[in-house]
Formats: sequence, structure tokens, C-alpha cells
Amino acid sequence: MMDKLRSFARWEVVVAICYFLVLLFEIKVVFPFEKLLLAPFPYMASLIFLPHAVRVLGTVIVGPKIFFVLFPTILVSGYFLFDSYAGETSYLLIIDAAIGAGCSPLAYIIVKWANKNKVEFALTLLNWRTVFLIGAIASVLNSVMRVMLLSNLNQLQNTLEAIAKVIIGDMVGLAIGMVILVFLFRLVRRRPI
Repeated sequence: MMDKLRSFARWEVVVAICYFLVLLFEIKVVFPFEKLLLAPFPYMASLIFLPHAVRVLGTVIVGPKIFFVLFPTILVSGYFLFDSYAGETSYLLIIDAAIGAGCSPLAYIIVKWANKNKVEFALTLLNWRTVFLIGAIASVLNSVMRVMLLSNLNQLQNTLEAIAKVIIGDMVGLAIGMVILVFLFRLVRRRPI
């Protein structure tokens, strides 16, 4: 029991720090670059949202209890890093953080439940298809809930376009995160300990 608690506490810190740093990189580098390239188009969602990778990979590594790490991390990150919240804690920030933190664990539970009778099924980082499935389900849940919460889109076409942008950004971010993780694992494997 204590080993599991120590392991969770170790991953808790790693996931929280990674999420904050990746979100900071997203805000300071990716967002301005996208705005520069996509200036004539309305800006609703990032087309490369890297923090989604941290949420999904953290969920696959730790399990659904990662919600209790992601929720305060997203809440604090939103409070300090996003100008739209202006340093205020509002019900909108709390709900947004709950949606962001809850979608990956919920997707994890759905995938695990759907595959409960398969002996060969394993939720590990080695099963990249399952990681992408969890990421896709989490992205759909996240995009629908966040677009409905944060936008005042009154036309179906605008709503569907915003949802599609969030899904694309989440999935591209997850793909890039997986590629970076593969390169990091290979780099670590090559170095003698």
C-alpha cells in the first residue's frame, strides 16, 4: 500500500510540473506562432494543444485518480497563466478546470469498461492504440463540454467548427507528445546507468 502511495506521489509531482511547463510553452510559444500564421482566421482553439498529451499520458500512467492532480494544476495554471480569467477565481474557471481534468480519466474508465472481458487488454504506454483511443474519447468529451461552456456560438456550423478545432488540436498535441515520449525513452535507453 505504501509503495503505491509513494509511486502516486512521485508521478503526481511529475505530471503537475509537466502540465504547467507544457501549458506555459503553449501560451508563450505555440499560441503566438499560431496567431501569426492564422491571423486572418478567427481564433477559438489551438491547432496543436500539447497539454492534452500530458493529461492523457498522465492518466494512462497513474489511472483515473490523476484527476486529483490535474484539477488543482489546471485551476492554478488557469488562474496565473490565462489573461481571460484575469487572476480571478470564478465558477467558469472551476468548471473549466474540472472539465479539463475529468475528461481523460472518464475516457480511461470508458475504455477499460468496454474492454473488461478481453484478457490481452492492457492500459499501458506500450499499447499506443489504446492511448490514442483514450485521447480521442477525452478530446471529444473535452471539446463538446468546453465549447458549450466557454463560447456563445449561436449557429450550429460555428459550434461544430469550434468542436472540430478543439478535437484536432488535442489529437495533434497527443501525437506530438507521444513522438516526444518515444524519443525520450530511446535517449534514456541508450545511456548507461
